[in-house]
Amino acid sequence: MLFLIKRIFLSIVLFISVLHPGPANRQSYTKNNENYNKSEINNYWLALQISTFLYLEYGIDHHVNVDEKSSPNQVDQYFRNQVKWSTSKMDHAASMSDLLLYGAFIGTIPLVPAFSKNYYSKALKMSLNVISLNGIITNIVKMTVKRQRPDSFYKTRADADDSFRSFFSGHTSTTFALGTSNAILLSEAYPDKRNLIWFANLSLATATGYLRIAGDKHYLSDVLCGGVVGYFVAKYAHKIIDRKGTRLGFSFYKKHPTINLSFRL
Repeated sequence: MLFLIKRIFLSIVLFISVLHPGPANRQSYTKNNENYNKSEINNYWLALQISTFLYLEYGIDHHVNVDEKSSPNQVDQYFRNQVKWSTSKMDHAASMSDLLLYGAFIGTIPLVPAFSKNYYSKALKMSLNVISLNGIITNIVKMTVKRQRPDSFYKTRADADDSFRSFFSGHTSTTFALGTSNAILLSEAYPDKRNLIWFANLSLATATGYLRIAGDKHYLSDVLCGGVVGYFVAKYAHKIIDRKGTRLGFSFYKKHPTINLSFRL
């Protein structure tokens, strides 16, 4: 039941966000305007990217019929023994990590752009781009590696459909991706509070990773890799807009869709 609620919540937040154009006084589109066509096709592309993420996350049966994998390395074993909460409390740790992910990060997707110095829709689409791109990468790696979760390997919980989706931590990669993106957006609007903004966002993301280990859902290596991936996905998504290099885009020419390949020298 909890899984269904989280799935519905995530889907509603993402799709309402991508369809919401922002305050009426911020933007106006005209169908005869070339910029309208480009913005509209970008919206569709973003919606396709979000749909791909949601399909990989919820549309595929992740149950894996495989034998148990080899035991984790000594470093992962050591940190699991040091960090994992007791059997009676580890479910609370897992629930707290869910609360941080869905409340402190995903729940703020429609809110943070309102405090950004950018147009609401531009900042909102950036957040959606970050979470969907990170989600696609995370799910592809999880489905490829098929690492067994510690609670499944050590039999601290009954096996579930996601028992072989340990590497790398999706909670950690998502919170670091959104935390980094939020920090970039907010520190641009409030440069005098830059250090506080970065500290708050990355601290909450780090706490999420800690709770994933405490809840026996992940090993240290899962969390570290997830944090690194999430951080660099967000940095890349923000930097790619202005960086020199090759770009692939879509637009309309005389009512016909075209693919544009451009690059800067």
